[in-house]
Amino acid sequence: MRGNLLVGAMLTVAFVAGCTSAVERVGGDAGPAGSPSTSASPPSPSASRAPATGSTSPSAPATRSATPGAPATRTSRPAAPVSEIRRTDWPNATIRNLGFCGESDSVVFRNGSNGLDIPCRILPNGARPVYAEFITEEPANAPSTEDALVLVELGNSDAARRQALVPVQLADGGGRYAWPVILGDDSSPSGDRVMTFVSYRVVGEDVQATVRKLDGGTETRRWRKADGSGNWKRY
Repeated sequence: MRGNLLVGAMLTVAFVAGCTSAVERVGGDAGPAGSPSTSASPPSPSASRAPATGSTSPSAPATRSATPGAPATRTSRPAAPVSEIRRTDWPNATIRNLGFCGESDSVVFRNGSNGLDIPCRILPNGARPVYAEFITEEPANAPSTEDALVLVELGNSDAARRQALVPVQLADGGGRYAWPVILGDDSSPSGDRVMTFVSYRVVGEDVQATVRKLDGGTETRRWRKADGSGNWKRY
């Protein structure tokens, strides 16, 4: 009889130990994607919270959920579409009506220059375009809701040259049209001193710029449209 009691006690201990082991394996936080299955030996508390590093299992889900079935708290949103004029490759752009460059119709830039003997360069010395809707008067054959302001320089670097700010308008079909430009001052007669636009921006429908004059001093200048044709007047 004592033998039967000992066998019964041993079976009871084995059952309790098995239940305890099962609870330890499934208890605590769920492991991150790629962690070992809960049917393996129980992980340490620190290991259950460690991020998955270098898991290559194809079945591992890409998720940041801390517990199974938890709702996604971070969702990837589609990138906002980039406007047509902001996609412009300005160093290789074609701009119509840019008479400042000495050409009758379209100016075709390649690598930032039109390539003529007296070159016209767009966005020289690392200048950047400014984007704003500031040209309210639009021709009927070229409606636009997107405008840009870019810096252009005419002349060789070792000779007389001149800079201008060029309002550019995007028309239906992707054409880029220049409006009357904002001219910088003439260079010195020998060409060794040039007025440059240090910075420029659009304020409402007006243009504001900081310029470096021929004497080396700087000043702020402002222009507003003078008429419906897009000509500019300094004020």
